[in-house]
Amino acid sequence: MSQALLDGRGAACERLPLAGRRKEVAALASALRRRRSCLILGPPGIGKTRLLEEALRRAPQPSVRVESPPALHELLQRLAPPAERRSGSVALKGAVLAAMRASPRVLIVEDLAGAGPRMYRFLQQLYYLPGVSLVVTAVSRGRLGHLGKLLWDPAEEIELKPLAPPDAARLFDEAAALYRLERLDLEPFRRQALAAAKGNPGQILAMCRMAGRHEYQSRGHIRFAPLRIDSLAGFVA
Repeated sequence: MSQALLDGRGAACERLPLAGRRKEVAALASALRRRRSCLILGPPGIGKTRLLEEALRRAPQPSVRVESPPALHELLQRLAPPAERRSGSVALKGAVLAAMRASPRVLIVEDLAGAGPRMYRFLQQLYYLPGVSLVVTAVSRGRLGHLGKLLWDPAEEIELKPLAPPDAARLFDEAAALYRLERLDLEPFRRQALAAAKGNPGQILAMCRMAGRHEYQSRGHIRFAPLRIDSLAGFVA
């Protein structure tokens, strides 16, 4: 399954307004301005990446982003200056910490899962560096591994819930316009897609994007049954 489709990433989806996240965007933008750390929680497709992008637009900060680091060494390689990336973990760690001290930034670690003790200790050092803030996205606290010992403060947490029905409906209508679905017999699909998505914006966008493909249209009708994203793997390139 395309990760961009599932999460609503990509240029097309970025043209859509961010539905129903006013308070969350304001909270994250405030944390970024004050260089406070933050944990963003929610299931796939709920809009964690889009929330980050919108908050950074409102509160631009020097930042570096790493997605799904499997272990500390890979994280260090992605953060270190290019000339240092063939070094061992000890040298990489020193280089990254020195660079962060010299030029404090927001470190964004997306889709973190199962952080081990070594990654926890390193991120703990970054967490306490003056001017540096740590923003982590994850499916749940239970998926954080050892990092749950660091990002434990509820005041630093933003949990994304499903969209309220009016916001979900508004997002569907915007996505239907983006993917040119208005010329089709849309109401049955609209009703079923909103029921299947249960307020998950990524799922709404994925189903509208699929409905926009010619192979799923016939004589003005949409020819696939709206399903939860977990069941869409066979339909997505």
